[in-house]
Amino acid sequence: MSKSFVHLHAHTEYSMLDGAAKIQTYIDRVKELAQPAAAITDHGNLYGALEFYNIAKKNGVKPIIGYEAYITTESRFERPDRDKNKRFHLTLLAENNEGYWNLVNLASKAFTDGYYYKPRLDYELLREHSKGVIALSGCLGGEIAQHLAPDGSIEEGNNQGERSYQKALDKAVLYQNIFGEENFYIELHNHGIKQQELILPDLLKISNEISAPLVATNDSHYVNPEDSSAHDALLCVQTNATIDDESRFKFEGDGYYVKSSEEMRALFTEEEYPGACDNTLQIADRVDYSFESGKYYLPAFPLEDPNLTVEEYLKNLVYEGAVSVYPELTDEVTERIEYELDVINSMGFASYFLIVGDLIQYAKENNIRTGAGRGSAAGSIVSYCLGITGIEPLKYGLLFERFLNKGRKELPDIDMDIDERYRKDVIDYVIDKYGEDKVAHIVTFATIKAKQAIRDSSRVLGLPFSAGDKVAKLMPPMILGNTATLSECLYLDEDNNSGYSKEFYSASAELRTQYKNDEEVKKIIDIALGLEGLRRQDGIHAAAVVISPEKITNFLPVQKKGKDAELVTQYEMHTVEQLGLLKMDFLGLRNLSIIDRTVELINKDEFNIDQIPLSDEKTFELFSSGRMIGVFQLESRIAQITARSLKPKRFEDIVALVALIRPGPLGANMHIEFADRATGKKEIEFLHEDLKVILEETYGVILYQEQVMQIAQRISGFQLDEADDLRKAMGKKIPKVMEQQRKKFTDGAIKKGYSEQFSVELFDQIAFFAGYGFNKSHSVPYALIAYQTAYLKANFPAEYLSACLTAVKRDKERTAVFLAEARELGVNVNTPDINLSIEDFSVANGEILFGLSAIRNVGDITAEKIVLERENGAYETVQDFLARTDSRSLNKRGVEAMIQGGAFDKFGFPRRGLYDSIIDLIEDAKGLKKSKNNSQGSLFDLEEQASELTIVKNIEWDKKELLDREREMLGFFVSEDPLEGYGEIFRSESTHSIIELMDLEEDEEVNVAITGLVSNVQKRVSRRGNAWIQFDLQESTGSLGVLVFNKLVDKYNAQLDGELYLKVSGTYAGGTENNIRARDFELIEPSKLLTDLDTTPLKISVQEEIMDKNNLILLKELLERFPGSSKVELEVNNNEGIKLLELKNIKVKKTPQLRNEINTLLTS
Repeated sequence: MSKSFVHLHAHTEYSMLDGAAKIQTYIDRVKELAQPAAAITDHGNLYGALEFYNIAKKNGVKPIIGYEAYITTESRFERPDRDKNKRFHLTLLAENNEGYWNLVNLASKAFTDGYYYKPRLDYELLREHSKGVIALSGCLGGEIAQHLAPDGSIEEGNNQGERSYQKALDKAVLYQNIFGEENFYIELHNHGIKQQELILPDLLKISNEISAPLVATNDSHYVNPEDSSAHDALLCVQTNATIDDESRFKFEGDGYYVKSSEEMRALFTEEEYPGACDNTLQIADRVDYSFESGKYYLPAFPLEDPNLTVEEYLKNLVYEGAVSVYPELTDEVTERIEYELDVINSMGFASYFLIVGDLIQYAKENNIRTGAGRGSAAGSIVSYCLGITGIEPLKYGLLFERFLNKGRKELPDIDMDIDERYRKDVIDYVIDKYGEDKVAHIVTFATIKAKQAIRDSSRVLGLPFSAGDKVAKLMPPMILGNTATLSECLYLDEDNNSGYSKEFYSASAELRTQYKNDEEVKKIIDIALGLEGLRRQDGIHAAAVVISPEKITNFLPVQKKGKDAELVTQYEMHTVEQLGLLKMDFLGLRNLSIIDRTVELINKDEFNIDQIPLSDEKTFELFSSGRMIGVFQLESRIAQITARSLKPKRFEDIVALVALIRPGPLGANMHIEFADRATGKKEIEFLHEDLKVILEETYGVILYQEQVMQIAQRISGFQLDEADDLRKAMGKKIPKVMEQQRKKFTDGAIKKGYSEQFSVELFDQIAFFAGYGFNKSHSVPYALIAYQTAYLKANFPAEYLSACLTAVKRDKERTAVFLAEARELGVNVNTPDINLSIEDFSVANGEILFGLSAIRNVGDITAEKIVLERENGAYETVQDFLARTDSRSLNKRGVEAMIQGGAFDKFGFPRRGLYDSIIDLIEDAKGLKKSKNNSQGSLFDLEEQASELTIVKNIEWDKKELLDREREMLGFFVSEDPLEGYGEIFRSESTHSIIELMDLEEDEEVNVAITGLVSNVQKRVSRRGNAWIQFDLQESTGSLGVLVFNKLVDKYNAQLDGELYLKVSGTYAGGTENNIRARDFELIEPSKLLTDLDTTPLKISVQEEIMDKNNLILLKELLERFPGSSKVELEVNNNEGIKLLELKNIKVKKTPQLRNEINTLLTS
């Protein structure tokens, strides 16, 4: 027998926050140790099984698929009290295909049947699915070991019981009977733990008594010995503890790494533990899988006519649709339809289009708004005729080959945009149609990124937040949406594998210096390196759903965490696609619900948003002014700046705008080049006249991927499927492939009569642009939604912003943005009105009304009841309202909130007067209700009752308290804004507006200074006894949170009370954090600043030869960094005299720093 060894008990990163072994690193180590095979046995799941299988096979290591199951001795359906909820570990390995599918069933049913804190199996399930499964008795948490060493593990709720060899023996016999003598092994561990060493003789004895073979394992949780500190830190992250916490959960013993064969055989010698190591090799020899690949498993689409094939039925539907969308079926239309059907049918995808078309049809029949298309599917005329997309592909030059061609051996991918309110309805329809056991959501896994790893590392080391924050700030900024890894910052990647490694390394000099010279920083980073990239937790993909033709566990494992939870795959999206299953993305799009709500508020029968003209002047003026808050896909600061430069005049310019603001085009400065050509600042040039027909729409700029394909077709004679291969090669920039494509392109061009010089020059030009070009088939449908939202905002601002406010009513920051936008557009926003407001935001007399559900302590259901009761007549008094409202759904606190929020203002009483009389008003209401319910009551009795109603005192809170109470109940100042008139002042005292910061990515950070009004101050103490403060900072474009720690708390604690205006300097963290970690404060007096404000124009004088295009761009960028209230006048001197130019749309704050930087720029 070989002296090698196979690890059969190994945890990877998919043992979430417990395993610190990345699969590739694990397999690399196994290969380095010359071990022939390796197993994966993660806690309670098969998340990484197929990823592990593929990586192992690719590296010449035999994969053994398994998992460490949780066993309950009771029924899996039982839900005992938590203190009685005991689980035991059992190591299960798949020997063959039958064993693999039994593991899939076990891992799935442990969730769907047995999930209770953790996924649990019982003996019944083990018996049902034992064939082809090899079972190892487990670690100290195993059932046999627990009877031998009751104090060996309390991890799974197993309180110390009595030691019993007989019970351990009985359990061994039980498992042996379940799996068979040849398939049950007694598992041995030795990590120097007392209990492990104590039970080894007992395990040997049991092995001999029942003739169960021994097997040695090492329960690895990380790959190399030096990874133990990172793994220990990972356990601290899991349990929210610090490393120096003596009482925390930690691994006893040591050596939980991937040991060499020699180390394992030294631990478990043949003399002392006969066969224990050799049996690992025997098990590996027994394992054999043969999985099919390259097949697709589409659900059967039910046909009404059994005599038709799916291909015939699809053709019939397509032509039925074509007749409805085309006035005339021209040769061009029918040829394109026939061509696409031929490709679709030859690839076996007819049923795919029927399935998607059916879902869209269901949505339309149920008045659920869907998008005009997403991605390359908009290039398909078949999709257009079926109603899947809303864009006519011939009109916009969209290519089917960009979507599907015979050279692309993969399922098409049509994503569906759905009104977010009804996404669940569409998914429920899918489940009803295809069966709940055939449809599942798709799992996702959150990973620990570099900055989070640094902060986690600092926290578990017990260091203050500032220590980790200081190191995290040394990380380089994102490049076109890509974040640096710690390895890229510390070590130069000569191969530049990520595409930006060299740039990240260059920008990380200070990080490397600190790492080298500061021991604390080195310690933080060393642990962070071990944490970075590990899986943190599982979640559910925001859009993706899988539909299978049979029971889904015939294809993959699933999970369901509780009775009412969603059914979710255990394999992530790419693995699901590799298995050939149908994956569909149902994306709930907020903007579609906003469009529908706006149309409802407009309430005009003749208005149809899908038939608006694409040439509306107001809409293009809105784009040209950059007022694009709330416009789909184009809200960002860079989109607004680009729109102002571009000044769109036609729908095609909006299509281009959607493409131009992507990271690639922005990185290549295509937005500047495009805008300059579009506005006549730069001449439109074509490398050859034959390119004009392709590039004229984009002013000679190669902007779209489809243009690359069309150029290859026209100039070099490529077929469009070949041109798609060229596009993909240029996007990936693989040198060898690029050279092959270069030769093919130039040879084809020369053959068609073009010069070699032109052919090479053109290839280089399109190679540059193709790397950044955008998919036009994606851009056109998104531009249509962008145009529709802009049209509604330009022509129906109150209705549109009201719909936006309803859509974001649970999001405080976004609500503040839209309220500010309403004020900017001159649209009044009023407090709720008990007789006019509905549940959500609405419009009355051209003004926006707060919805009743927005009032604190009211909520959607109560608001709905109030509006429903109003159908019986308007509320005449507060008492009438209270008498007609169910006190079980609206209590005293709710009524008080409505008073303070202004809901009863129209009755003419002061809010404080009503608030102070609330008890008497409720008693009045009871009397009114009693009288109305009393059939004996006469009109005289009711009149007498009314005359005895409480008289509300004419007293009111002072203005500040009234507004503070209003803000507390509504979340915002509505009646009057304390920030009114201070917008320009605050902008001039800030580096950014709050709305600009919302463009930042999840992991992006930036140094800022923001000036605004402080509210919602919360003073807290951490678990360690450290004081910290949290508050909201609001300015005219929105609000965000501010976090205050350490010395700042001591310095400003007493001052952070009452109405306060502050300039806060610190680090803003984007994405879900959306807060500033403060470094310093400055108290602001807005009225004084307003008095001192210099709003006279800033005059800049410069010689014409200095003011070239580059300096003009730099000057513009410089001026935009100093926003304020002063216009900018540029005096350009030349031989003929002075030209005076006003830089429109730019206002600045005149400061000495700005003047110095202007002088430096224009004199250097």
